[in-house]
Amino acid sequence: MNKWRLAFLVFALIYAVLVSLDLSTAPIQWDEVVHLNDGALLLRGEYEHINYFYPPLFDAVTMFFFKVLGVSVLSGRLVSITFSLLSLWVVFELVYRMYDAKTALTASILLGLFPGYFWLSRVAMIEIMLVFFFTASMLFFFSWLRKPQNKTLILSGLALGLGCLTKYQMLIAAAVMIATMLLLARDRLKLRLSRFTLLIIIAIAVVTPWIIISYNTYASGMLNNWTYALEIGNPAKSVYSERYPLPIFYFIEMTWPYSGIHPISLLIFIVSLLGLGLFAWRRKQEDKFLLTWFITVFVFFTAIPNKHWRYVLPLFPVLAISAAGVISFFYEKTEKIWGGAVSVNKKHAVKVAAVLFTAFIAAGVVLSVKDTYDIVNEYQIEIDIEGATRYACEDLNQNESIMILCPFNFFNQDMVRFYLCADGTRTNKVCQYPELPVDSYTPNFNLTEFIDLCKQNNVKYVFTYEYGGVVPYYNTTLNLQQIFMQLYDSGNFTHITDEATFGSNPRRIFILNFIG
Repeated sequence: MNKWRLAFLVFALIYAVLVSLDLSTAPIQWDEVVHLNDGALLLRGEYEHINYFYPPLFDAVTMFFFKVLGVSVLSGRLVSITFSLLSLWVVFELVYRMYDAKTALTASILLGLFPGYFWLSRVAMIEIMLVFFFTASMLFFFSWLRKPQNKTLILSGLALGLGCLTKYQMLIAAAVMIATMLLLARDRLKLRLSRFTLLIIIAIAVVTPWIIISYNTYASGMLNNWTYALEIGNPAKSVYSERYPLPIFYFIEMTWPYSGIHPISLLIFIVSLLGLGLFAWRRKQEDKFLLTWFITVFVFFTAIPNKHWRYVLPLFPVLAISAAGVISFFYEKTEKIWGGAVSVNKKHAVKVAAVLFTAFIAAGVVLSVKDTYDIVNEYQIEIDIEGATRYACEDLNQNESIMILCPFNFFNQDMVRFYLCADGTRTNKVCQYPELPVDSYTPNFNLTEFIDLCKQNNVKYVFTYEYGGVVPYYNTTLNLQQIFMQLYDSGNFTHITDEATFGSNPRRIFILNFIG
């Protein structure tokens, strides 16, 4: 422990408090609820019902948090916060070993200030855990390159295997390692490659049990789902992934994917790109390693059809390090020139440059804080699914079910099921119509089909979401108001009542009784 690690601990404590504020207020998202439900299913021992599309590690850790803290949205999201703090620590240690303590602290702070990283640390998704294992594997691998020891090689293999049990895209880390050896260890390549097999064997040993279990349980759909993970997922994603030319897609996507959202603030992103340029010019061993990391991941995710800024989160540590690197480089050079035997005019020019650069960095930090607030605030809305579910539970027999009408990112059957079955005492069926989210797929609402489904599933309550009332669903003119007119005209559903309305305009949930 020294003053720099103490400074990091102070920053980590402040970060932990800030990232935890109002953690359970934001609504559950479509990608979140899968892990929340799987964690609850694992806790109850219902292994046959978990979703085998995702690797199991995040869900297993979520189960542990549920066991200790109780089943809740807050407990599930604390998993991401835990691994967010661990990732910041690993980045600190990596940069400490590569460069110096000052650059290490700066890199950790900048990563924590990246709006996209901060926001993902507040939701129960797998990306932050992936960043931890990806960065940890890079830390141990680079340590092994510098000083070949079996201990660091084994630890890197374990991190690689555990990362694959978090998200399959972790495999790209192995490609980064191989590319690094080809670039930095050409004089001893055969020896390094022969020892590198130990790392791969350990990673395979970690992953193999899961592959066997998932194949035996879900053989018919496993390969299809793995392919789906790499290909275009749905029409909305297809359009989303083709917005910009391929070579520059992620340069735009990482800083300005859509209006009001900046995963990395623009000014800090510019500094990060300058840092990458510095690495390419300076070409230290550490610089080459980080450039190889960046280029390999960037090219891989640019090549696959399915694109989103969350997918390239393993690049965020590199960009934070490159920004910290160029900041440290600038001030070191400034200090060296200022202390040398130079003319007064040159000292004055250096002073002006230092002031301007400092102002630019300060403006970047302020903008990053603002963008972080904006991205958190964008999703900090209230959709009272929990209150609506409690209301339904008061008068719901075990053989009766709930129907979700027009599901979307913040409102689907799995979210209701999470609140319904959180205590493990209820097993009521929850259905949804249409099956696919109406904010990503064009809905085809058929009243006769919907009524038949309600009868077949013995539906008592129909949950509907206001969705702005007259706001049309994806790629259609259909909206909730038009659907309500059809429901009322059919005579099979009750009308909206204040008693069965939850939340506030324009994000209310209306519960209708099915009386057909």
